[in-house]
Amino acid sequence: MFAAGEITVTGEKDSAKEKVSADDMDKLDKKNIAQAVNVLPGINLGNAGARNEGMIYVRGFDMRQVPLYVDGIPLYVPYDGYIDPNRFTTFDLSEIRVSKGFSSVLFGPNTLGGAINMVSRKPEAAFEGTLKEGITFGSDKIASTVSSLNLGSNQGTWYVQSALSLLDSKFVPLSGSFVPTANENAGERDNSAARDLKGSVKFGYTPNSTDEYSITAIGQHSNKGVPVYTGSNPSSAVRYWKYTDWDKSSLYFIGKEALSSTSYLKTRAYYDNYYNIIDSYDNATYTTQTSKKAFTSVYDDKTFGGSVEYGTELISHNTLKLALHDKYDMHREYNVGQTPKDFEDNTLSLAVEDTWAAANDLNVIVGVRQDFRNTVKAEDLQNNKISSFNLEDNSAANYQLAVVDHLDSYQDVTAYIARTTRFPTLKDRYSYKLGNALPNPGLKPEHSLNYGLDYTTKPYEQLKMQASVYQSKLVDVIQQVNNIAYVNNIWVYQEQNTGKATFNGFECAVDWKAASWLKAFGGYSYIDRKNDSDPTLYFTDVPQHKISGYFQLTLNKSSWAMLETEYNSKRYSTSDGKYTAGGYGLINLRASTTLVNAFTVQASVENLFDRNYAVSEGYPEPGRQYVLSLAYSL
Repeated sequence: MFAAGEITVTGEKDSAKEKVSADDMDKLDKKNIAQAVNVLPGINLGNAGARNEGMIYVRGFDMRQVPLYVDGIPLYVPYDGYIDPNRFTTFDLSEIRVSKGFSSVLFGPNTLGGAINMVSRKPEAAFEGTLKEGITFGSDKIASTVSSLNLGSNQGTWYVQSALSLLDSKFVPLSGSFVPTANENAGERDNSAARDLKGSVKFGYTPNSTDEYSITAIGQHSNKGVPVYTGSNPSSAVRYWKYTDWDKSSLYFIGKEALSSTSYLKTRAYYDNYYNIIDSYDNATYTTQTSKKAFTSVYDDKTFGGSVEYGTELISHNTLKLALHDKYDMHREYNVGQTPKDFEDNTLSLAVEDTWAAANDLNVIVGVRQDFRNTVKAEDLQNNKISSFNLEDNSAANYQLAVVDHLDSYQDVTAYIARTTRFPTLKDRYSYKLGNALPNPGLKPEHSLNYGLDYTTKPYEQLKMQASVYQSKLVDVIQQVNNIAYVNNIWVYQEQNTGKATFNGFECAVDWKAASWLKAFGGYSYIDRKNDSDPTLYFTDVPQHKISGYFQLTLNKSSWAMLETEYNSKRYSTSDGKYTAGGYGLINLRASTTLVNAFTVQASVENLFDRNYAVSEGYPEPGRQYVLSLAYSL
């Protein structure tokens, strides 16, 4: 595994974070990272249906509050702080690690509710490779195809890893129980095609057993349709949108060097470019752009950044780590034919983390981080003239305390408290929201005080159990305040720091190898989110209850069969509680066999009972699908 791509906390146990391995992603046929992390308790999938973007919620926090990283490098669109996890395929990853509630201050800013870190692959053999092909059937047709190739070589003092994948979804098949609407005739979901091409190459140099330096280049090109709203909410507009370009390119360097037997230096430097084009059309023919709602919108975002992390053991049983992060974000937006607007932010972060081995089985972890956000440029466009918004700067203090107790040879307990923050995004501060809102350059950071108790036990090798209870107290939450002004004959709203909220939750998981031929995994999560500042408003998109798991039967040393299941209770889709996505249960069947030495065939039936369901009201999810995958190890 690529250890230099991890963010590690000395003395921390796995109870505070969880991971999904490459083997799990292959076995459960999880093609993107949203699907992959959904197997964990405390994780919920959402759908920003109006943009056809996936969403990941970690203990009720969205992806602006739980950033996504690759090898410890932050990934998010500078403008709105989101990144579409459905666009990130899993074929080139060794694992995904999710930190909940307590995430190291070494990650840098905006980790209000945790962090998700994708760790890339690193070759171990002189030559290794995997070729995969897959096909999905739905509505009696080929719905999608997937191809991926991973090649790697480790020559001792240097290595190279490359990957190429293409996920081509021609349409999303709807359940046979879906009732046609004025905007959707059932069968093949209209305007649901998507195509994701991704390539990467990593070169690494390992002069000795402690030092490692790597350079990675990643390119992604995607296009996707945006299926229209099919629900009953009259406030949800029907949009005829297509992303003709959803492109991302990255170049990053990671170095780790041992300065002595007790100290090290880790450096990261990176460049990201996001380029998106949305075409809005007049109607469902997607051919003309003549009405007022039609446009071609271009977002061109760039990020330059880097970090330095230094760790040392100044005194016995005490590990000190210092980190400096700097990230410069640039956003340019315009509709074709209009004057572009430019925005620039610089975010600086200083962090200190200390781990004290207070006893043989007891570690105390203390972390402090100070974040600074400087607004460099924020342009407004009125009557085709550029002017400047007020440029407001912010700072935020973060601190953490955790006690990790190794009770005995099979039990660990972690208790923590963490004060965390998130800076408002450029969109939070400066967007007119298509004429429905007023900007608020003076928005302050959101704050959360997170408490948690994690317990892990492994009474014997075949059984592992874990449980967590937690509470998050949020203040200065950025909320929509309605009817603050009457502009252009409509009442408009504004984003303001008016919110207070409390999240209470519990989650547990059991991983059990009951016999040589039977393995089972199950997870349950419960969360109660209350809006303390306005109890009449509901938090959306996260169900109160979730159960997921699987039973895997090993038929022989090269074949297995699996039943995978998931249940989610209902969730609110609007804050007034009037529109909800109902509860649902899903069952998937999977089976795999190795025909010859390195040739594996896997077949699945997903959504076995063809359940018609949604995670966001008005945006139905796929019905029954049949999946066939072939893998060959080179």
